[in-house]
Amino acid sequence: MRKKYFGRVRYIKESQHTIAIPNGRIDFTLKKSSRRRTISISVDKKARIAVAAPSYSADKEIFQFINEKAKWISDKVIEAQKYQDDVNQKKFEHGYYFLFMGKEYPIKIEQRDRKRTLITFNGSCWQVLLADHIGPQQRQKHIKEKMLKWYREQAKEVLGGRIFHFARIIGLGPQRIAIRSQKRVWGNCDTRTQTINLNWQIILTPLSVIDYIIVHELCHLKVPNHSQRFWLEVKKILPQYKESVKWLKIHAIDLAIPEDD
Repeated sequence: MRKKYFGRVRYIKESQHTIAIPNGRIDFTLKKSSRRRTISISVDKKARIAVAAPSYSADKEIFQFINEKAKWISDKVIEAQKYQDDVNQKKFEHGYYFLFMGKEYPIKIEQRDRKRTLITFNGSCWQVLLADHIGPQQRQKHIKEKMLKWYREQAKEVLGGRIFHFARIIGLGPQRIAIRSQKRVWGNCDTRTQTINLNWQIILTPLSVIDYIIVHELCHLKVPNHSQRFWLEVKKILPQYKESVKWLKIHAIDLAIPEDD
């Protein structure tokens, strides 16, 4: 595979491997790139292991590096598997709780003689009036789709308002705002186009955390990095921002959306 990277050609070779370690085996994806200078290992939330290495690295060198990191890899895999088990215990079903603006509320479901499913939120629970043609096999996926649509609508309303509020305080605002699904980040700022992208899932967090993520991205319009100057800009607006950073770490599992069955 060849990719252009800022005018240069980057060569990437991807392959699947398995190596034996003292307490079992490790299956991993290896990506060799002409742009890399070091070997690195990552374990994602689904316990998938990826190794990145320079294109000139010998397999023997890479496998030795993995063996040296075997304990760390095993610990990360166990951690990821526990995360998935905890997430998969949550269901879009009657009686299960989900977050909205930092608080947990239950889902209450009634199946009615109606053509379309309706979801309303009354401040204490979600009331789902399920269309009568939705069978048991479709039920969970159907409710999830409706719930996520509801969340996205709330995110557009709340997040847009908070961006404009803090843009006035900071004295600088984006040219464009996009609220969408983002797997790995809560938000990002494209300083070239002056665009702020926000993950709709931040609507699950408390208002103080929403404000932190928005202020974080707005401050990148002033300082496009994470230097000390950047964090001073954030602190000017939100002196207690570290509490929000802590909240996001503690509640990572609560914020995860279960996969479809």
